[in-house]
Amino acid sequence: MLYFAYGANMNTEILKERRVSFEKVCRGKVRNLRLVFDKPGEDGSGMANLQDHKGSVAEGVVYDVPEASLANLDVYQGVDRGHYRRHALVVQTSKGELECVVYRAAKFRTGLKPAPEYLQAIIRGAEEHKLSSEYLVFLKSFNTMPAGD
Repeated sequence: MLYFAYGANMNTEILKERRVSFEKVCRGKVRNLRLVFDKPGEDGSGMANLQDHKGSVAEGVVYDVPEASLANLDVYQGVDRGHYRRHALVVQTSKGELECVVYRAAKFRTGLKPAPEYLQAIIRGAEEHKLSSEYLVFLKSFNTMPAGD
């Protein structure tokens, strides 16, 4: 099954830690969505989410993930606990339009900031897959929550 990763799961080391089987397919973009950090984390930080926003583009990575492995990712993403939901999404890629599953937050709150190490994991994933330089600048522009909060 094709899966579009836009947050920490772009980072292949994190996918391996989460025991997810995957093969990279290509980079991708989704239109009229933007990356935000409005999903409340257990530590009070903001976790990655895609928010509807006309004219915006979010970049990420398309992976081919076996259904059993995606079920493991459902557990990690907290689908059964109401944290994220799986959605179908059309992703623009060099291979054409691909229908992928994506996780979007079920609960969100404004004013949240990502933890510094979490944002760094996302940036490392973006660099690993050579997302656009403009998108890397965008990722690096986010303020993080202060240490110890």
